[in-house]
Amino acid sequence: MSESTVPRAALWLGMSGLLPTLAMLAAMLAWPEAREIAARGGIAYGAVIASFVGGAWWGLAASRAAPEDLRRRLVISVVPSLVAWPAVLAPPVAGLGLLALLFAVLLPTDRRFLAEGLAPAWWLGLRRPLSFGMAGLHAAAAVVLAFGAPR
Repeated sequence: MSESTVPRAALWLGMSGLLPTLAMLAAMLAWPEAREIAARGGIAYGAVIASFVGGAWWGLAASRAAPEDLRRRLVISVVPSLVAWPAVLAPPVAGLGLLALLFAVLLPTDRRFLAEGLAPAWWLGLRRPLSFGMAGLHAAAAVVLAFGAPR
């Protein structure tokens, strides 16, 4: 399977996972008085998704990593959760910005997992749009919250 042939179920489920973050941004734009609560919901969801990515990495490492690389790979897999957790505790603009940055920098590890034979051939075809989507939506929400018209 090549990058262009992401399994249909993975593609649909992955893309549908962008919907809550898109809904956060839409709510922030449509209801300025609800921006902060929408942002907090989006931050919580983003932290869950970042942890989900780390969990996927853990599974890939546990099932395929060479014994000498396993510890390093498992440590790397908990990093998304450890970075996302402070985003939940931070003020909303900072939390959104931290998640935008986190999603933007997940791809090098995804590439490495693929290059080392840990991820399936279609992995980047799925992960690239999801990481860019989550990064872009969180960044846009941070901008709306920081610079949007007064509530």
